[in-house]
Amino acid sequence: MEFMYGAYSVVWLVIFGYMLLIAKRHSSLKKDIEFLKQLDK
Repeated sequence: MEFMYGAYSVVWLVIFGYMLLIAKRHSSLKKDIEFLKQLDK
């Protein structure tokens, strides 16, 4: 049973890390879009 808790913990850590990575990329992409909008004006 302890092995299952360890496996779930690892999976949740991977999912959380992936979500942080996606949020960081989203923020970077949003900045790039704002920069391009400024160039277009």
